[in-house]
Order: sequence, then C-alpha cells, then structure tokens
Amino acid sequence: MNFKVLIPQPIAKEGIDLLEKEGAEVIIPPDYNEETLISHVSDVDAILIRTAKLSRVVIEKASKLKVIARHGIGVDNIDLEAASDRGILVTNAPFANVNAVAEHVLTLILSGSRQLIQVDSALRNGDFEVRNRKFGIELKGKTLGVVGFGNIGQLVAEKCHYGLGMDVLVYDPYVREENVSSYVQLNQSLSEVLASSDIVTIHVPYLPSTHHLINEEALQQMKKDAILVNAARGGIIDEIALEKALGSGEIRGACLDCFETEPPAVDHSLWNLENVIVTPHLAAHTEEAMIEMAVTPAKDIIAIMKGEKPLYPVNEKEIKVS
Repeated sequence: MNFKVLIPQPIAKEGIDLLEKEGAEVIIPPDYNEETLISHVSDVDAILIRTAKLSRVVIEKASKLKVIARHGIGVDNIDLEAASDRGILVTNAPFANVNAVAEHVLTLILSGSRQLIQVDSALRNGDFEVRNRKFGIELKGKTLGVVGFGNIGQLVAEKCHYGLGMDVLVYDPYVREENVSSYVQLNQSLSEVLASSDIVTIHVPYLPSTHHLINEEALQQMKKDAILVNAARGGIIDEIALEKALGSGEIRGACLDCFETEPPAVDHSLWNLENVIVTPHLAAHTEEAMIEMAVTPAKDIIAIMKGEKPLYPVNEKEIKVS
C-alpha cells in the first residue's frame, strides 16, 4: 500500500513510524502557512494536522485527499463544510489528551488559588515577607463550576471532587441528569452556575454559538472572589471584558491557556495584571499525550487507506463514507 501523508507541523516519531510502516510517504513542509499548504495538497491522500488552519481554499486544491486527521480534539481549524462538500472525511483524537488537559487545568486551579506565580516572582526579587501579604484559598468545600461536560470536563470534575473535596456544578445543555455521577449537580442555567461557583472552568468547543460565551454580562454574574480557568479555546472568552473584570476586582483572577489570537501579542494588556496566570496553549503537551495524539490519527489514516472504518470520524453524517 502506497499513499502520501502531509504533516504540516512536527508530530511524535511514533505516529510517523506507524504511517511509514504501512507504506506512507510522509511530507513535512518547512512552514505551514496557506501558500505552503496549497503547494503540497494537490498530490496527497491524507493530512495529519495539528493547529495549522485548513481553509476552503486549501481543501479545494486537494484533488486526491481522502482524510484530514486531527492531532487532538478540536476541529475548529478545519473548514468542515468544505471537507464534507468534497467528500473528505475528518477524524480527530477525542481521548488522546484528555488526562493531560485535565491535569493542566488542576495545575492552573491550584496555582491560581494559592497565587503561586505572584509569590514565586516576589520571592525571586528578595521579598520573603510576601508570605504575610498573599494568602491563598483552600479548595476543600468550594464549588467548581464546569461549563461543558465532555470528556475533559468530566475528568476535571472527578479529579476536583475526589482529589480536592470540591462540590461540582455543571452547565451543559446537551447532558442529561441520568448520565452524570451522583456528586454532580446539573444546572440548566449558565448564569446560576457562574453565580454559585468559586472556580469556573471552561470546556466547550469553539463554535459560533460559544464565541464570547463568557462576556461582560457573564463575568458580572460571577462571585467577586471567583477564579476563571480556560484551557479550551480563546474565543470563548471576551478578553476585553475579562481585562476589565480583573482590573476592577469583579473577579479574583483568571488562569488562561488559550487566547483569542495565537500567539498573543508580546505586549498583550492582560500581561499587566497581577491576577492572571497564563500558559501558551500547552495543556495537552505531555510526552504521553503527544505520542497518543500522533498515533491515533495515524491509525485512522491507515484504516481509511485500507478501506476500513476509522475509529473517530467527525463529519461522516455529512458525507458518504465508502
């Protein structure tokens, strides 16, 4: 079996080895801008994509393309409509990085609740007495508000409840009461979850319906001592409104792993606020998850090349899968 796979950004060696073992010619271009992608897509059978954007313009140049396999969960960087129009199957890796992201969310929650970055910076500057000015909060008995209860949201809730002794409120209009654990209180109102939670963590996909889901009005509904955590997608939070809320003390703090524009500007105005912790969209980047995020889509590419059904199709209802 001979086929060509375009991989615009580096992935773990295990994924490439698996593809090459099955006869793939792997193409890794020097860059992944639209012009570069267009110059390579016309002759490939599959694309294994990380964060590079696959627009309709690129997809329509891909005359042989059968599958776009996403290295991770979210597919908002792929024009799904264009892929479906062309009969191209899109797959993802919905479980590959779930634990990695959940653990990072816990890292952010714990760091934010104990003001870890602020006290670290103060001590490095010789301020040992920061210990008498900066007091954290304990999480035991506090309420975790989970907005979006997919695989990651569920695991974060489990770790926070059983590991930290937190109560759990959930807002997800697509989840039914009978499908959640007994320790989870499912709420039909986002406003009530925001108003009742000490920590709010975001786990919804980025869609037109979730753009700026957390806006000025939503932030005003949160507790003044609440911490907002986002390791989903940047556009879900209105950053201008967030900056205002943080600067005025409407909420206690924010811990962000993703931003409306990535990479964010080096002089981003949020950087001026002491009550913000930021990481560069790396919640999924553990050694273990990077391997799994490479291997899972590679397996689905191989399955499709063999005429078999992939494990994790995203748009099969929109197209006919031969």
